[in-house]
Amino acid sequence: MANRPRPALVAVIMLAAACAEPNPFPPPPVEALLVANTTAATVSVIPIEGSGGVSVALSGVVLNDFDALGSLVLASLPNEDAADLLNLNVMAVVMTIALPAGSGATGTVVLSDTVGYVANPNLNSVTRIDLTAGDTASIAVGVYPQGLIAARGRLFVLNGNVAPCGQPGGLCSLGPSWVTVIDPATNALADGTDSIPLLGPGNARYATLGRDGLLYVMVRGTGADSRLSIVDPVGRQEIASFGGFGASPGQMAADPGERILISSETEGVMVFNTRTRTVERGSGNGVAVPDNSGIAVDAEFRSYAIQSGGCAGDDGQAAVLDSTLALVRSIPLGTCAREAQVTLLPAGAIP
Repeated sequence: MANRPRPALVAVIMLAAACAEPNPFPPPPVEALLVANTTAATVSVIPIEGSGGVSVALSGVVLNDFDALGSLVLASLPNEDAADLLNLNVMAVVMTIALPAGSGATGTVVLSDTVGYVANPNLNSVTRIDLTAGDTASIAVGVYPQGLIAARGRLFVLNGNVAPCGQPGGLCSLGPSWVTVIDPATNALADGTDSIPLLGPGNARYATLGRDGLLYVMVRGTGADSRLSIVDPVGRQEIASFGGFGASPGQMAADPGERILISSETEGVMVFNTRTRTVERGSGNGVAVPDNSGIAVDAEFRSYAIQSGGCAGDDGQAAVLDSTLALVRSIPLGTCAREAQVTLLPAGAIP
């Protein structure tokens, strides 16, 4: 007969197992500020809490736009008609994707860890990118697409409806802008309504998703005629439009509450309230941030207003504002700093 463990020994073994050290939970992810240093062709990666940071070099000579989802960053390179895929777990470019010749690569979006899109304004198309294999497939959209945003499982393309000209900024409006709706699963125009007209002078460029689930689209115009459009991504229609943002407003960001923060190189930081649908701080009443070329917000309602530095060789910086939009501190950045975003990275990812 086989030997059986004695009751006392069984009790000791069970007690030891109960007292064994459990596998520790991994530390929670940390928020990081990402900033595009356009003429330096680098992305600054800065921890929200603490100090330090790193600058990741791209493969091109100019960075136009970028979007991040966790550790993945897709950056457009207009001079090379290409896009770089960065993995911030290793702080390096892991893939460079060729886009159609003459693309003028601009707006970007990362939909998942396998799918991203880049806008080709010179070709009136957008390109779907397989972020694992680098395969691409393009689809025609409207005139001069220059901004992308995802909502409700669909891709919304901001057709600027502009053309190069001699005006300041180099673009002239051809008429009102509109939004093309794409189903990323099929890379085809979405079923039902696939085009959303926008009021205003044209040159739709930036958008953000409000906490109310609506899209806020900045129609920049070519003078002081800019308008903020509110678009319902479910009903696929513009439901309101507001003026009062001066000349050439820039990137926008939704805070965790009811505000849309709007950057402007001439007006500083402007504010739109999504609950009351009022312009709280518009043209002539913005928070004073010189050369404010981008904006991002973290989970604690702190804002990061990017100062470009004038793009004449001087480095930029991020003005850190608290929930009342009062200046707390500044963070040094690279040359011609512009757009910004806050993302979540694994603890310890930033050197």
